[in-house]
Amino acid sequence: MKRVKAVFPIFLLLLILSIFILFFFQNPLTAGLQTITLPIQQWAFGITFKPTGAMTPQDELQQENNQLRTQLAQMEEVKKDDQALHDQFQTTTPAPQKLLPANVLGVQQTSLLIDKGASDGIHLGDVIVVKNNLIGRISKVTPHISQVTLLTDASTSFTAQSAKTSANGLVRTIDGGVIIFTNVVLSDKLEQSDIILTKGDRDAQGHGTPPKLIVGKIISIDRQASSLFQAAKIQSLVDVSSLRMVFVMTE
Repeated sequence: MKRVKAVFPIFLLLLILSIFILFFFQNPLTAGLQTITLPIQQWAFGITFKPTGAMTPQDELQQENNQLRTQLAQMEEVKKDDQALHDQFQTTTPAPQKLLPANVLGVQQTSLLIDKGASDGIHLGDVIVVKNNLIGRISKVTPHISQVTLLTDASTSFTAQSAKTSANGLVRTIDGGVIIFTNVVLSDKLEQSDIILTKGDRDAQGHGTPPKLIVGKIISIDRQASSLFQAAKIQSLVDVSSLRMVFVMTE
């Protein structure tokens, strides 16, 4: 507990500094500051303070047990990261050679931060995936940190198609993060649990959303005979809040 209390103010200060840097990324000092703060944040997470004063045999045994638990936990995290890399590069779409792994630094309702930036070849608009699931796009870039806008953001808008019935429509986000598949003509068929895929919105330079990435599955359908179009609510197949690693599609 003492260790947590001692490290938390340092970590909080560095986190605030990182967020400040992200929002003022045009400042020429950004690269230097991030180069300093990122390693220190990692140190703040992993630092171990030696206890002061004499220790009883019971205290020493408890400390050894805690260290072993910490090592086991670290091994489990490494195992999870290795599995994420293995799973991603077993996926043929998108092509593995165009993917850059990135660790997640923080998650909010409509965005997340990753530990890759301009110095790693990241650009505004780059697509973020996990396996063949679309997660979002790069919306802000600094030398070493980038912000990803998630599908739950109100700015989401791109063409898509249902996998089973080939219904065409538009993916948008409304009402505080609800993802919908809308502008689908009544003559097209929508089915419960059908998978919605990106249709592809790339321009002549290759920028934009590639085709056949999974947006999510249909969980409800809104079809009214008096309306020109029908719509469906979509649920992502990925729990974004639990992500530790994502992959950036590079050009």
